[in-house]
Amino acid sequence: MRTVKYTFLVVAIAMISFSCKNESQPETKTIDVASKTEAEKVLNPDAIYTDATFEIEGMKCAMGCAKVIEKNIAKMDGVKEVKVDFETKTATVSFDEQLASQQKISATVVNTSDTYSVTSWNGKTITEKTEESNE
Repeated sequence: MRTVKYTFLVVAIAMISFSCKNESQPETKTIDVASKTEAEKVLNPDAIYTDATFEIEGMKCAMGCAKVIEKNIAKMDGVKEVKVDFETKTATVSFDEQLASQQKISATVVNTSDTYSVTSWNGKTITEKTEESNE
């Protein structure tokens, strides 16, 4: 009886080890989508770019929040450069005022997720800017 158990065990191990060698893994291909999107975007070389800094509230993590916001702003027409810093909760953006604006950039941040909000623009709170423009 003991011999049968050992024989069965050896056969089972042999079947498992040989059956795994015949299986082939499917080929995995990766496509670099980000470089194609950036290549399609054309910036006006004669444009005058404005640099602005604004604060973003509601970010919870560097990769899931800050990088997604940065990517979405970078896709916008007229945006030359953008850097979102999770630690300071700020974003710095260089943009062409003919194609992008404070309102469009702020809307892009808010549309990324309902938890994000732009609280100040160039050191002034959004409500101050709104009140100044209404006067």
